[in-house]
Amino acid sequence: MKYCKYCKVLNDEELVYCKICGRKLEENKITKKESKTQRKTKHNTKHNTKHKTKTKTKNKTIVKDNREKGKMNFFQKFIMLFLFLLCTSLIGVIGFLAYHIYQTENIDVPNVVGYTYSDASSTLKDNKLNSTKVEEKVTDASKVGIVLKQSKKAGSKAKENQIIKLTVGVLDDSVTVPNVKGLKLTEAIALLNKNKVKYKITYKTSDEDGIVLNQSISQGKKISIDNVITLTVSKKNEEIVKETDTKKEENLEKENTDKANNNDQKENKQE
Repeated sequence: MKYCKYCKVLNDEELVYCKICGRKLEENKITKKESKTQRKTKHNTKHNTKHKTKTKTKNKTIVKDNREKGKMNFFQKFIMLFLFLLCTSLIGVIGFLAYHIYQTENIDVPNVVGYTYSDASSTLKDNKLNSTKVEEKVTDASKVGIVLKQSKKAGSKAKENQIIKLTVGVLDDSVTVPNVKGLKLTEAIALLNKNKVKYKITYKTSDEDGIVLNQSISQGKKISIDNVITLTVSKKNEEIVKETDTKKEENLEKENTDKANNNDQKENKQE
C-alpha cells in the first residue's frame, strides 16, 4: 500500500498518483504510527456516523412519545368530561327522587306509645294514617291493651294511608307445669292449684294407694290456662272392686226405676 503524504490516504500499490489529490505517490511503506492514525480516523468516522444515527432514532422516538402523550391527554380529558356529566345527571336524579319522596311522604307520624289501641288507631286516622294490631304477651296486667311499640318512629315521615304496626300487650295466660310425680294425691292437687293448672285423675291398680304414678304433661312446660293435665294415681285392688260393685248397683237401680216409670206411663195411657 502506498501512502499519500498530502491527503493522508492509503492507495493501492499499482497506483502511481493519489486517487484523491492526484499527486505522485512515493513508494515508501507506511510506518506504524501512520497506520495507527489511519485506523483512528476510520474508527472516529464510524463512531460519528453511529452517533448521528442514534441521535436521529432518539429524536424520532421522542416525537412519537410526545404524540402518544398528547393522545392520552385527550383521552383523559374525554373521560373527565364523561364522569362530570354522569355525576351531574346522578345529582339531578337524586334531587328529583328526594323531591318526589318529600311530596308523597309528608305526614308526620304521631307518638301513640302508651295509648290504648282504640285511641292510638283513632289518632292515626286523624293524621290520615292506618293501623294494624300485633299482639305481644305480657305478665304485667297494667300493660294489657296498651300500645308498647309502633313500626314508624314518632316524628318520621309517612305516606298518606300508610299502615303503621302497633304492638299491643295481651296477658300471658300460660302456666308452668310442676313436677307432681311420686307425690301423694293431696299434695299433688295442692301444688297444681297453686300453679293454676287444671287436672283430671285416672286410677291404676297398685300395691300403694293414692300416689301419683305419672303425669300427661312433663314438668317445666308452659301450657295455656285452659289445658288439662291427666294424673295417673295408684289404687288398691279391693277399693277398685268396691267402686265397680257400687257403680253396678247404682246402674241396676236406675234401670229398675226407669222400667217402673215406663210401666206406669203405659198403664195411664191405657186407662
